[in-house]
This record gives sequence, C-alpha cells and structure tokens, in this order.
Amino acid sequence: MWLLVAPLAAAQQGTVRGEVRITVRGPDGRPVPKADRSGVVVYLTGYTDTPPAAEVNMAQRNKAFQPSVMAVVAGQKVRFSNNDVVVHNVFSRSRARKFDAGKNRPGEDYTETFKKTGIIDVYCDIHEQMVATLVVVPNRAFAVTGPDGRFVLKGVPPGTHPLFAVHRRDESSDVSRTEITVKPGQEVTATLELNETRSDDSHLDKHGRQYTPRADAY
Repeated sequence: MWLLVAPLAAAQQGTVRGEVRITVRGPDGRPVPKADRSGVVVYLTGYTDTPPAAEVNMAQRNKAFQPSVMAVVAGQKVRFSNNDVVVHNVFSRSRARKFDAGKNRPGEDYTETFKKTGIIDVYCDIHEQMVATLVVVPNRAFAVTGPDGRFVLKGVPPGTHPLFAVHRRDESSDVSRTEITVKPGQEVTATLELNETRSDDSHLDKHGRQYTPRADAY
C-alpha cells in the first residue's frame, strides 16, 4: 500500500538521475543498443501525491496523438482535443482503464479522469496509425525520456523506492524495475534496461477486430 507523504522542505528532498538503455535485434538477430531511447516513462512508487489540479492535453493533430507518450498522476484529468479537420475517436481496451469517446468532430474535446494507476494504450478507432501510451503513476516523481534516454526525478522524499521504466514496444515484461535509496538533499543515479520486442504498433480496433477501410478515415 502506498503511503501519503506530506510535502517536505526542499532541503530534505532528493533527486534521482539516470538513463534508460534499450536493446533491439539487429539484422543478424543479435541484440544491439538502440540509438533513439525516447518515449520511455520512468517513475517511482512507494508513496502518493495529490494530483495536479490542472488537466493535461493530448491533442489529435495530423492524424497522430501529440504527445504520443504521457504520464499523469492518479486522479488527474486528460483532455483529448481534436485539432484536425477530420473526425476522430479515442478509445482504450486496457485493463487499467477502458473507455470510448465516440466520434469527435474537429474542434471537439473529450475529457477523462484517470483514477487508477496503470499503463493505458490509447487508439483512434477510425485511424489505425494513431497510437499513444498513457501511464498513470502514484506521485509526481516521473519523467518521459528524450532521444538520449536520460531522466531526472526531483522532489523525491528520502527512503528506498521502487523505480520503474515503461516502453510500449517492450512486451517481454512490460516494465523494467530496480530499487533506489534516496538520502535527504542528495542525488542518486540509476540505469534501467529495456528490450524492444515489437517492431511496430499494430493493434486491433475497439471491437477486438482487424481494422478495415472506412469512409470517415480521410
């Protein structure tokens, strides 16, 4: 069970800094390091924070979710805004949160509150290429990596905490896990290892079937 931790003075808070390494299969089948290590969500557990009051936005633009990888604190709202000139949909069949926004016309929004922690795959039932990952975490100590795979988690309370990394193309174990110990006002470093076991983001539609051409997909 996570413990609710009261805000600590800045001098008592620690920092976790590190990098994520991703291995892929080369043309000969051997594992090789991946150059682009972006889109990995790194987060701590072991305590909870109150969610930010402000909602965050995952836009539908140019027939893509922007950003395509996002983390929010449990209880936070996410607004899915259709910024395109075509009709879109937002749905998820993930165990952590199932929902279906129906059809959203250009300029329309759909807002969902994510109360339960977990990994949520987000899709559009009209445009198969639209894929996003939303990770709902228990506190504000999280980051999404850029191409260099590096991350910084600030404001971490002292103690020993599980540290996780999530990458949607790693199906081997879903997450990479280690433990770190943070001392008051100090910094600790960590390295997490992931495998890219999927080469694409293929998926089924909201009915669990293969996508078929649709007149409203253009």
